[in-house]
Amino acid sequence: MRSDTVIDTRGDTGAAWLAPLQQSLGADIAGPVAATLRRLGTVLPAQAAAAAGLLGGVLAPLGRSVWPEVAGSFSSLTNTGMPVEFSWSSREPVVRWATEVAAPEVADRERLLLAAQALDWQGDLGPWLDLQREGAMSFGAWAAARHGEGTATKLYVDLPDGRLPAAWRDKHVLFRSNLMSWRLSGVNCDGSVEFYARAQELDWRALQGMAGAVLGDSAAMMAMLARVVPGSELPRPSGISLSFSADGSPRALSWFVVAKAMFRDDAEVTAKLRSLADGVPAQLYEALAAGPEDRRWRHGMIGVVADIAGRSWVQCGLRPT
Repeated sequence: MRSDTVIDTRGDTGAAWLAPLQQSLGADIAGPVAATLRRLGTVLPAQAAAAAGLLGGVLAPLGRSVWPEVAGSFSSLTNTGMPVEFSWSSREPVVRWATEVAAPEVADRERLLLAAQALDWQGDLGPWLDLQREGAMSFGAWAAARHGEGTATKLYVDLPDGRLPAAWRDKHVLFRSNLMSWRLSGVNCDGSVEFYARAQELDWRALQGMAGAVLGDSAAMMAMLARVVPGSELPRPSGISLSFSADGSPRALSWFVVAKAMFRDDAEVTAKLRSLADGVPAQLYEALAAGPEDRRWRHGMIGVVADIAGRSWVQCGLRPT
């Protein structure tokens, strides 16, 4: 049940930047999100403050829901329905998040335009809006941002019935693979796009072949994968994503799976990620994972990414706590 109380920050003058977010939302959302941002602020204060400012506006419609009792638990972003997820990368020192943009009573088909408005989106939405005019959807759209030296925003767009926009369907042979069921896309203002798919029968050999086809060399991806996956088999099902520049050139490939499909518990995930991180990214991970234990999984999707420059890294989503 939602409470209209907010965290008392009167004794914490450094948390004044959290007040707008806290005042617009019930404690079931504002509490975990503000606590996570406060911890991130000890590592990257300017970036955490920027995230709080943007998140406060994007999330505000949830605070006005006609169903306040479910506003904090309806989303498919996280395992508990929390409508916000933070994400972490071993590669870069940034604050990253994704979120719902509308109350639970709002139709999925309305969410893409609302997400674009919330982010003051400047990119071309035409092909994506056309795609969503018909077909079954799972979530509609999410808004996302990463705060580093500046702020970069992103739209996650539901792909009805697994269909891709016409302009992208012939961009890569994997779009025609029977192994893949395409679920969503991540659209950036510069026209670059990332497509995400579920793969029921993906194994090491098939993934290595994909990495070679997409990146030209599979070595970086497979070496990092061997450091992350605890066994000799990939969990099934899993997923992949393909990243493209605006002109359709491949930029990166990722493999991902729900953390609990590979690890015994959150503690085991933490031990693994600590072994793969250093510097500021390691500090950011500690801030994200340091919330109070609530006996529910806090790690979401975990994955390995490799790009055409031969770099590889690990990423993970974490529920705010």
